[in-house]
Amino acid sequence: MKLLILALTFFSINLLGKDYFIDFHAKNIINEKHDYSKGNYYNILKLDGSFTDSLGNYGNFNALASVELKNSKIKQHFVSAEITYQNETVIYAQGSRTSEEFEQGTGILIISSTHKSLNELIGTKCIYGINFFKSTSFTSTKCNISGASEKQLMKVKD
Repeated sequence: MKLLILALTFFSINLLGKDYFIDFHAKNIINEKHDYSKGNYYNILKLDGSFTDSLGNYGNFNALASVELKNSKIKQHFVSAEITYQNETVIYAQGSRTSEEFEQGTGILIISSTHKSLNELIGTKCIYGINFFKSTSFTSTKCNISGASEKQLMKVKD
């Protein structure tokens, strides 16, 4: 009976997942905007910087983002992020935001592609908050990852 309870507890913990945090710092190196009229524009950004995570990993980061506003509301928004760990392993995450999320500086990224050594991360949903100071962005990200994903990420340091 104790073995069954222990097995169920282990399964539950792995099923619930673990919090994984990533902090990104980047410079806005491209900011091109077509200003159609007040509250109507199309903007393309490229961010380039670095990151650290809650498991002791670090590396480079860049993101491409586009946003189109019509009547001060988002018509379309898309972001693609490339995250390169210290061992040259790369993951890609993509997302979009609603007008409310855009105004609040929040959004959701989903890991869409990875090196085979991090394949457990594909489909992982991450919530982020972003702030800008002049041309610098500060982004805090929280992902709920499985135990298998955590094991793969721990191997990045090896």
